[in-house]
Amino acid sequence: MNKLVCGMMVDEDLYDKYNWDKKTGMRRKYTLGGQERSLDIVEFYSTAESCKVFYPEMVADAKKIAAQIQKEIREYYAVKDGRKEYVVMKHDTFDGYLRDLQEIHAKTAPERIALKERMNLAKKRWEENQREFKNDEHFLAREKVKFLDAQEEYKAGIRELQQRTKEEIKAVQDEYEKHVADFYSANGNRLDDAMIRLLNSGIKLTTAEIDGMVDRNRSNPTMLRLISDHCDRQKIENQSARIYGSFARKGGSDEREAFRTIAGMIEKAVSTDEVTSDIWSKPDSHFKQLSDQQIAAVNTFQVKPAVSETTE
Repeated sequence: MNKLVCGMMVDEDLYDKYNWDKKTGMRRKYTLGGQERSLDIVEFYSTAESCKVFYPEMVADAKKIAAQIQKEIREYYAVKDGRKEYVVMKHDTFDGYLRDLQEIHAKTAPERIALKERMNLAKKRWEENQREFKNDEHFLAREKVKFLDAQEEYKAGIRELQQRTKEEIKAVQDEYEKHVADFYSANGNRLDDAMIRLLNSGIKLTTAEIDGMVDRNRSNPTMLRLISDHCDRQKIENQSARIYGSFARKGGSDEREAFRTIAGMIEKAVSTDEVTSDIWSKPDSHFKQLSDQQIAAVNTFQVKPAVSETTE
């Protein structure tokens, strides 16, 4: 596992598959901007920020090719016996799960509002009947039964909504936790053998060289921890290694907190407390703004899964 293909570490066989045409013995070509290009050119255009302005079509084609290759690599290792480097997850990046939570809110909040509106209508009807038919005991008795039934239906509706919402949140949380734990857990299959040999070679690496190692592994907490540990053992003071190693060792605590924050707001939106549910379930509530802020924060984390971009 010492070769890189579109930012992902692979074995020799996969590296050759994407770089060489076995039939011709020549470099494999990909259509980029209407021309046949080798993979190293594709990789350059897929990551080069400077090309977006002058060669937008080339960049778009390169990103699509890279995303497809990354998808194939993840699926390959996910099903290959004994090789679980890349587990196929529901989403490529963590923000996808948080957007799933937003979808739960978008569905359940209107249901909570509708339940309250039906209860309000029943209450209003009962109050009007008490005023207009205050001398008709038999009619009021029947209407009171209807009102009490409406109250029970309202309570039962909220309980059912809360339970369903809880189950939907739990389903997303299970997928999220699997991804976060897999991403941050030390995994020997994610070690870059060539980089490890260089670290252990005795060569005195420059600050720029160590910074480069860290930068190439921002989506690999296992390697970030190893680089940081190496610097500690060798008493090498490198700010990047120290900071990113610390991020990698947090193990997803910030990501889990973001999930809990958004999930908590959804639970408030379906609360039995009228004031609380009013605040968090209305279309103009602060939920969207605050949940968007959590998602934006997660996307700014320095250590996170690599983005597979299929479009600009």
